[in-house]
Amino acid sequence: MRMGLTRIELLVGASLAVLAVGLVLPRVQAARADAARVQCKENLRILGQGFLGYEKAKGGFAPRRSGFNDGNPYAGWGVHILPYINEPELAKKYNFKLDCFDPGNKAVVETQIAAFKCPASPAKRTTPIQSQASAKSENPDKDTPFKVEGGVNDYISSNGVLFPRNGYALNANELDQMLGNQRQPTTDNVDVPLVRITDGLSCTVLLIEQAGRPDTWRAGKKQNAEGAQFGMAANARGMWAGWGSIAFGPSGADGGPAKGDAADCSVNCSNVFGIYSFHDAGAHILLCDGAVRFVGKKFDPLTFMYLTIRDDGHLLAPNDF
Repeated sequence: MRMGLTRIELLVGASLAVLAVGLVLPRVQAARADAARVQCKENLRILGQGFLGYEKAKGGFAPRRSGFNDGNPYAGWGVHILPYINEPELAKKYNFKLDCFDPGNKAVVETQIAAFKCPASPAKRTTPIQSQASAKSENPDKDTPFKVEGGVNDYISSNGVLFPRNGYALNANELDQMLGNQRQPTTDNVDVPLVRITDGLSCTVLLIEQAGRPDTWRAGKKQNAEGAQFGMAANARGMWAGWGSIAFGPSGADGGPAKGDAADCSVNCSNVFGIYSFHDAGAHILLCDGAVRFVGKKFDPLTFMYLTIRDDGHLLAPNDF
């Protein structure tokens, strides 16, 4: 009676096992990537419904930045929409009379909320903020630097558009380089009524994926630690409870400054000002009507600009982008 397998049979079996893994693993990875992309889209849909729920209750879109140049406590749109994204308990615990980085809000803002994080982005992240209390905070201690490790946010709104001044961007030269940072669907310190979005809700971007913060990423590569965006300052982006906007704009193909030529890149080249995700083919954007679109890596920079400004008169049809 034969006992066991020969060496050749073992080698053949091992080879077949390796081959099977090689065939199955790419499919498993692709399935996971597809699931992450679907969930990322759902996150933006939830956030869009949060903005629209806030607008219905308050009469306008929530402020992108609270405490901008007025001495009031720091916060961003994330804390304003908590009641409308099924986070009523966190909403009740958050104190708007204190900064988002204040000890009184620490437990709330250090909570990682699934709707703010794309599952395709790096997993183990926090956004550290260290700062002293703002002038009008109810915390009497104005000298001690407070620190939080904030829950991350992979989605951001606009506070302007940064563009080169040559090439294709000459078509936008009627506006200054910052393109009016009060001409987006959200603004600082106050709510924006929908009637001011004259280009139409379906033609104006509310949020984009800008994943990976607080680290700086270029074309899938994490940059050195010293390139981390904004350090630990009160205005650091990437925390869902903190300031939730940045100027939008393309970059060069290498992730550096845009040059105004055909190599400029709006999607997945840099997460400093551009649309950025960890999906292979492109990234998501959220429109003001709550619709979520997936845009590819060839997304036109001028279209990006037109969608960012709420009142520039460029009315784009859904098949234009």
